[in-house]
Amino acid sequence: MGTTEPSEFPDGIPSDPDFPLGKRPLHEYVARYAAERPDSVAIDYYGARLTYGELGDAIDRFATELAERGYGRGDTLLLLLQNCPQYVIAYYAAQRLGMRVSPCSPMAKEHRVAYQLSDGGARIVVAGDTHAPLLEAVREESPLEEIVYTRFETFLPDEPVPAIHEDMADAIETSRRPESAGVRYLESILEETPADPPAVEVAMDDICLLQYTSGTTGLPKGCMHSYANVLFAAATSSALTDRDEHTRHLAVMPVFHVAGKLNTVDSPMIQGGTTVLLTRYEPEAYVDALAAHEPTNGWITTPMVRELLPLLEDEERAIDSLESMPVTSFGQALTEALCERWADATDSAMYEAAYGLTETHTRDTFTQGLGVVDEGFVGKPVYETDIVIRDWETHEAVPRGETGEITVQSPSLFEGYLGKPEETEAAFHDGYVLTGDIGRVTDDGALYFLGRRTYMIKSSGYSIAPAEVEAVLKTHPGVNNAAVAARDHGTKGAEVVAAVTTADGSFARDEFLEWAADRLAPYKRPRDVVVLEQLPVTDMGKLDRERLEGVIADRA
Repeated sequence: MGTTEPSEFPDGIPSDPDFPLGKRPLHEYVARYAAERPDSVAIDYYGARLTYGELGDAIDRFATELAERGYGRGDTLLLLLQNCPQYVIAYYAAQRLGMRVSPCSPMAKEHRVAYQLSDGGARIVVAGDTHAPLLEAVREESPLEEIVYTRFETFLPDEPVPAIHEDMADAIETSRRPESAGVRYLESILEETPADPPAVEVAMDDICLLQYTSGTTGLPKGCMHSYANVLFAAATSSALTDRDEHTRHLAVMPVFHVAGKLNTVDSPMIQGGTTVLLTRYEPEAYVDALAAHEPTNGWITTPMVRELLPLLEDEERAIDSLESMPVTSFGQALTEALCERWADATDSAMYEAAYGLTETHTRDTFTQGLGVVDEGFVGKPVYETDIVIRDWETHEAVPRGETGEITVQSPSLFEGYLGKPEETEAAFHDGYVLTGDIGRVTDDGALYFLGRRTYMIKSSGYSIAPAEVEAVLKTHPGVNNAAVAARDHGTKGAEVVAAVTTADGSFARDEFLEWAADRLAPYKRPRDVVVLEQLPVTDMGKLDRERLEGVIADRA
């Protein structure tokens, strides 16, 4: 496929990323804006505005506390937080000292938290105090020594807009935990600690982030990202989404995930823009935020689009501040019809966001200006990024139009898996990361993502990419959404079975199977179909293929 040359970027799309303050760590960007534009708003949290001056001061105060407690270069800070200003404060305070930040899902259970603490050697964690029972339970089986708790109400205004999620309200009603030598509250630290952190020189190739993989193909692995990796991804995202100091990014996707962090915590700092931050997503709250806080862009998923459109189309308030809305197709295709309805409701452009993965800090392609909306289409390589489709066994490049493994080389490519040299070596070929993703490149150089090889269906000697079959099934007029999985077969090895959701619950099974048989090669067509109220998804909203296989095994 190759790299997209500067001359190949469409009109209006920057041909290079912008580093307005040079190639230096992002925490230095925050500090510069805090000094030069202290009254500019960094975070708008339900109507409470945290300026760059206030953010920089909080970062310095927490960094001072961490340093006084002996933490510094090479130490790991685990973040067990939902979206909140405290996440941003702790993230940059740790990196200011040369520490490694280790984001962890706030929905994780004891086994996962204990594993990530131990694997990353994290002796300290910043967490919501509702996680107290979990953290106390894992103390003995992990290196955890100190806990810094925090609470939602610390940065919430008296009258939040939009209204907070009921889970947040419930958390606010809980009692504070008692403080001790090993348990403190971030709020106390920010009140009592001076903003006097030590000057720590970090190199751009130092590791500042341990972003863990999802663990769907084994134990999660800590992807080691350097300051340079994170800066490049942030500058790339900032340039391609046309951000400047006046950009107001509506952030609702979880920041513990690499893409949510990139869009919410990293990219806004390139130009010193504002993040309009919501802790939890609810359709009505999202529309209220659009109306009240006038964001210029955001990032959501296709299922969210389908939930939001009816509300926006009935909305009496003007929703006219948006300029663009990147979307990730999690389990449902982004269609031209959805884009047109969104444009009619908000007068803003909607497009597929990008292709990426944890190992590459998730911003490997762009779609802006290409004018294509098609299932699986994820655009062309971003700056200085090379994407090659390779044969699964030989790793040789395959001709355009043929499917194979997506491999990526990029300045945001990770430095390896923490403590796993064999897995690191196996993940690379000739400087390219082997993604395990199925893809193909069209004659004009566009990448199509066709799913994970892990979920490739092997039938009668053929390899079937589920995404290719699903793209066809979703065009059936009676189907809202569709997915396929393998079912064991005595002679074929496996056969394709479909799961669908419908608009009104009615469904003609035999007619659907005949319809599919007319449109798919014999080895690809589903041999059975189950109707579900909704397809199973992960906590990130992605199609949960492992659960889907179980559902199909039980129902088909």
